[in-house]
Amino acid sequence: MAELIFADQKTCYQLQKELQQMAKSLNIQPSFVECRNHSLVLDTTYDLESAADVMAAYTRKKVEESRILFFIEHFFYFTDAQEQREIAAIVKEFIEQEREDVPAVRELDTCDYHMRDAWRKILSEKELSFTFESFLQFRLKDYFELLQVYVECAIDEYKLELDYQAFVEQLRKCAASQPYLTDEIHVAYDGEFKLYDNHYRLYSKKMLELMHERALVLTQELDLDQEVLGPSIGLAPEILHLYLEDENHGMVHTLQNIFQERLIKKPLHAFYGRINRQS
Repeated sequence: MAELIFADQKTCYQLQKELQQMAKSLNIQPSFVECRNHSLVLDTTYDLESAADVMAAYTRKKVEESRILFFIEHFFYFTDAQEQREIAAIVKEFIEQEREDVPAVRELDTCDYHMRDAWRKILSEKELSFTFESFLQFRLKDYFELLQVYVECAIDEYKLELDYQAFVEQLRKCAASQPYLTDEIHVAYDGEFKLYDNHYRLYSKKMLELMHERALVLTQELDLDQEVLGPSIGLAPEILHLYLEDENHGMVHTLQNIFQERLIKKPLHAFYGRINRQS
């Protein structure tokens, strides 16, 4: 049993209410929480894990967002409110494991694990009295250090996204300003990208190399994909037909952002049906 001490009874009752609501949202009985004068008694005799779950969920809700913003502004010096919101949104996606495309984040522990572990340890101590502020200050070192690492990863990702947006915008303007060299090209993706002309004939490797070199000159960009992006820009089609099943490929999004309304997506089987009719 642990005792959480408050300066006044009103605050104690308010927290009891919030913890009971949090427990119900987690389908946990809130009976372990009892308010006595200026302290909240947390009876973990029968179910330590459930009590730790509730306290962890409450604490993360209470402090996580504000601490993320604190790190962003005071540790990494992003003072613009819009930038702070965008970085914080990426942090949240990382923490909630909504993005699995960043290797550095996949290797990190979860914030929930460290928070529950901190509460489990303090609730396991016998007849301990403490304040919420002391818990935050002395028991959450690992949690706050992990949170800072998540922020660092999010800032790296934010900078990469800014670079990508600038890169795509440069290519989009270049592609839009060039005269069309061909009416249409057909790009099929079945695990690898293949480019075909308006008569559904596969472009030769030599032709793709020439068009990639042309794109390098037009865009003044050195980091152009030689398989599909560079040749597509170099070919300067009025319409780009893209046949695929998997729309989550990064190159698909890049082609969409560059060619915009000039790109038409179609199912892969439509391409094979057309090829069969051509043969």
